[in-house]
Amino acid sequence: MNLKQHIMKLFLILAFWGMIASDLVFGKIAPVHQPVDYKKIDRHALNTPKSAEQSFESLALYLSQPARNDFEKTRAIYRWITENINYDTKGFFSGRYGDLSAKGVLKSRTAVCEGYAGLFERLASAAGLEVVKISGFAKGYGYVAGSPIIGPSNHAWNAIKINGLWHLLDCTWGAGYVDSQGRFVRRFEEHYFFTPPEEFIYNHFPENSRWQLLEQPISKAEYEKLIYLRPAFFKYGLKPESHFQAKIQTDHQVSITFSAPDNVLLTANLEQNYRKLDGYLTFSQKHDHRYNIQAFFPRAGSYVLRVFATDKKKSANYQGVLEYKVEAKKGMGKKIGFPETYGTFHKKKVYLYGPMNGNLKSGDVQKFKLMVPGAENVIIINRGRVIELKKQGELFAGEVKVKKGKVTVCAEFPGEKSYASLLRYIGF
Repeated sequence: MNLKQHIMKLFLILAFWGMIASDLVFGKIAPVHQPVDYKKIDRHALNTPKSAEQSFESLALYLSQPARNDFEKTRAIYRWITENINYDTKGFFSGRYGDLSAKGVLKSRTAVCEGYAGLFERLASAAGLEVVKISGFAKGYGYVAGSPIIGPSNHAWNAIKINGLWHLLDCTWGAGYVDSQGRFVRRFEEHYFFTPPEEFIYNHFPENSRWQLLEQPISKAEYEKLIYLRPAFFKYGLKPESHFQAKIQTDHQVSITFSAPDNVLLTANLEQNYRKLDGYLTFSQKHDHRYNIQAFFPRAGSYVLRVFATDKKKSANYQGVLEYKVEAKKGMGKKIGFPETYGTFHKKKVYLYGPMNGNLKSGDVQKFKLMVPGAENVIIINRGRVIELKKQGELFAGEVKVKKGKVTVCAEFPGEKSYASLLRYIGF
């Protein structure tokens, strides 16, 4: 089975079963987990008194007291650790970690992944749970999409057995993250508590393949090639429909497709040598349930394409969902960039077929074609000229001989007093 088939199978399993976990020893599949409300047990863990934190036994006893089952016991321990243990950024960057034993971490309240996982193992064992600490490779701080995984293992996490089934969790990544300035930012991440193995494998690769908890484990080489997915990718219900590997090779442009729920909006940016490039080098648009992300590359070289998502019904804040490493062989030169889009373009679910380059050479005849649902008319305004596109259902098309200056695409919608701007090109 090749990598693309592996990835497609992972996503088909997720789509069909939702959150699942495989039994490590017997190969059983856990029942589908319905969303669980951990608010009560979380409050208990977050309000732990100092008197209960003096030993593993007293802390495990306190955290376990209100738990109705082993899931809640595990949650209480996980939540306490993610709230009370600080990530040791100084040790991470210097390589001098201090005492990472469970006893040392409980005392100092500071650790790197080895200490987080060790403390969880000790507390879970004290609570009567069957737990293991796992070592392996992770795509964490400083990782660049598509990079090879070299050197010794660089991360540690845990698996816990409940009702005969193993479940994966990562206290370190559940506690927060290291920002671009090298500072630890505490932000609880729900994704890394009982993460389905089919999601966990995208950024965790255990030294022992049995701890992948997958019916068909993947190789390290396949792991390196997997798309670099972040927790929000699964949170927003996205699925790739093209480009299933982290590395993309192209001449001068790329077009990537995802399926996405109606409420999800996507955008993207391009970086080179850790510098964000002009926003006009990427273009995002949606048709039905498919999002299309396109990028132009001005010159040959290596780029990082980052994709971001948000729920338009809940928040305007975009979260990173995935990254690709793109090797452009040629590049397109200086006069490239997608047209500028206005708010109405996305609000009315407009889809542009062409032209895609926002810089149009004056004197050339350009063929415009776009789908504008609900529009009565679509016009092109260029140097005082108004050219009306022909309508065929929701499609509008026509040819325009471009003159220097702004080239604006506008649409008339029923009930609106004036035309709304959709796109803007530049004639040069």
